[in-house]
Amino acid sequence: MSSKYRIFVFALVAAGLVLSVLSGTSLCNFSGCSENHQYRLHGLPFPAVGIVFFILAGMLFAAGGRFRPSLLLFDLFLAGAAGAEVNMILHQKNVVHAWCPFCLGIAAIVFVLSAGQAGSYATTFKEKFQMNVTSMGKPLLVVAAVLLGFSLTVSGIAKPAAAESRLNLFMGKQDSKLDIYFFSDWLCPFCANTEDVVESLYPTLAQKAKILFVDKIIHQDALNFVPYHLSFAVHEKAKYIQLRKALFGVAKKTHNPSYDDVKAAITPLKVTYRQLSFLEVTQQMTAFQKLSDEFKVTVTPSMVIRNAKTKKMRILTGSDIKRDKILKALGELE
Repeated sequence: MSSKYRIFVFALVAAGLVLSVLSGTSLCNFSGCSENHQYRLHGLPFPAVGIVFFILAGMLFAAGGRFRPSLLLFDLFLAGAAGAEVNMILHQKNVVHAWCPFCLGIAAIVFVLSAGQAGSYATTFKEKFQMNVTSMGKPLLVVAAVLLGFSLTVSGIAKPAAAESRLNLFMGKQDSKLDIYFFSDWLCPFCANTEDVVESLYPTLAQKAKILFVDKIIHQDALNFVPYHLSFAVHEKAKYIQLRKALFGVAKKTHNPSYDDVKAAITPLKVTYRQLSFLEVTQQMTAFQKLSDEFKVTVTPSMVIRNAKTKKMRILTGSDIKRDKILKALGELE
């Protein structure tokens, strides 16, 4: 094994370790990162698994110069990781419907390392074949390792109970590839003017897309309405549109609503307000701000329609949020 190839392998292992560390930081904030971070591999966070893998892989490869079985373990380690990465890429495509660049970079490193080792073994295999001393033991072990890595991720990728219990504010078709994000402020008069359009279109949109109504705070007093809105979005999905209309009605009367103000508005709908915790509200507001940053939303009302698979999107703002334009954008992205 040449010294150049050893340097090449160590460089890739180091790059994989760096990406694994970065994937667990705030730098990993692309569209697929936040969703991927909710999942665990047999209870372990993906960044931690990557860090341990690349450290052990580097140690095994380094020991291979003096202890030959270490190279076999290194190859089997890589083969298992390659099988696992295949399934994790399929998981991003079919379950998350979004891509994490750091995860894809790590997968690419694993595949390149595996290809390099396979090429090195192929050269040795050819030489041994000519000498009639070949053995199929190692190839069979590598295939078994690939299948084992794949099967371990199939059975091991899951959301922990804490992640599963997070607030689900999405309306409409939960498994749709189409996402609609409607950014509004409770005290924005232009937002109130678009509510009739949203209300009339909601049954159609709910059959086609997953819908999230996002609090984009322009007027600070609009924060007074957020806890009520979040509670209704979580607990009263069937009556959400009517409750939303009722909240806008309250907002026209006062910027600082009391519980009695809201109760009077929602009583005709036979709904009881169920208060969320302060932590739940603040966490969701942080998530809303991340969405605003991701889509570069600075004005209200704004509607983002996105195909989660193709990543194509349309953004409508202000007076462009009309029935015909919304349906046209939806049709183009389906």
